[in-house]
Amino acid sequence: MKQNMQSTLQSVGVFRHYCGYPHFVLSVTIAAKEPDRLQNIRKEIYLPVARLCHAELANVEKNIRTIRDVMMRNDGAALLEEMTGNSCWEKRMPYPKEIIGIFAEYFADELQEENPLFSTRS
Repeated sequence: MKQNMQSTLQSVGVFRHYCGYPHFVLSVTIAAKEPDRLQNIRKEIYLPVARLCHAELANVEKNIRTIRDVMMRNDGAALLEEMTGNSCWEKRMPYPKEIIGIFAEYFADELQEENPLFSTRS
């Protein structure tokens, strides 16, 4: 059985005390509901997350990069390989957009059941 997103993040050293934790989880939730938003991630995901979290857009982007960096320092490449079946993550640092997309696809069913997401479009 697949772990939930919180325990999966904890397994790679990403805990709730990081400022970017809610930004990442909200971004993944939005992308799980509407994957097409990843095509314009800044406007369609980061901006709504910034509004919902009362944060600056630049801080949302920076905080999600921090989550990515922590994840990759703590064996995130192995986790991403398990989630995608692709071993390329040892060779290159994934973009935040890629990690959000991977988590969104992997946890889509769980996220849509737990969070009948309110409209975040502006």
